[in-house]
Amino acid sequence: MKKLAVIISSILLSSAATTAMAADSYQSISNLGYQYTDSNNDDQFKIDSTYYFSPKKTLGPYDQFEYINKQSNVYGAYTDNDAGDVTAIGGEYFYKDVVVGASYENSDFGSNNESYSLTAGYFFNPDLLAKVKFVDNNDGDNYTLFSLAYNHMLNDTDYVGVTVESDDDFDSRSVAAKYFVDLQQGNFLTVEGTFLSLDEADDHWNVETNYYFSKATSVFASYDKEDAYSFGAQHFFNHNIGLKVGYGNNADDSDNDTYFANMRFQF
Repeated sequence: MKKLAVIISSILLSSAATTAMAADSYQSISNLGYQYTDSNNDDQFKIDSTYYFSPKKTLGPYDQFEYINKQSNVYGAYTDNDAGDVTAIGGEYFYKDVVVGASYENSDFGSNNESYSLTAGYFFNPDLLAKVKFVDNNDGDNYTLFSLAYNHMLNDTDYVGVTVESDDDFDSRSVAAKYFVDLQQGNFLTVEGTFLSLDEADDHWNVETNYYFSKATSVFASYDKEDAYSFGAQHFFNHNIGLKVGYGNNADDSDNDTYFANMRFQF
């Protein structure tokens, strides 16, 4: 797979100058996003922010960090579209090999649906984290999720990360994986995907890849089982501010055009 990544790098022929490989670090990451879907004239706005109580170091690109987060944090998010809005807040606290977390979410799509969650996790080693998450829905069924995340370092920078998750009835099962590789000369590549299996619905999968011409500039593409695809580009104007723009549709040419943009702020 590493050889394939090097071949892709040579084909794309990065034109960006090589940047210093010293890791950058941030304690707050915020996003301000907008999405427009042509088929139903739907506008969606989203804002979210996460504050980490200790610096998070990048792996090269400004938006790439270690696979398993180990920094205590608090976060908030708000999404609004023509159908309704969603508000969420939460946080995680890490102490030695233990992590605990809590969150609250309110969905208002004609009627309010509130949910609360509590999370507890344990690091068997720095690269293996087991978690249990209990979700209490005011207007729906309560459920528990079990997950196991593993990070396998291929060298000082490259890794393969895998997360498996299931609910308490084993009705929902998912596997997510990510491959990060430093192609040298200031170029990087990520490939990630998710497979979801449900007892009462069809299986679903999606894949996405990002190619970085430098720490600041990248292009991306995604595809899923329903033949929905997206592509676009991202560029950081400096260490702190980046812009991502993209387009999405479906391979059946359904005129379901979607345009999206996201401003990212990291400090």
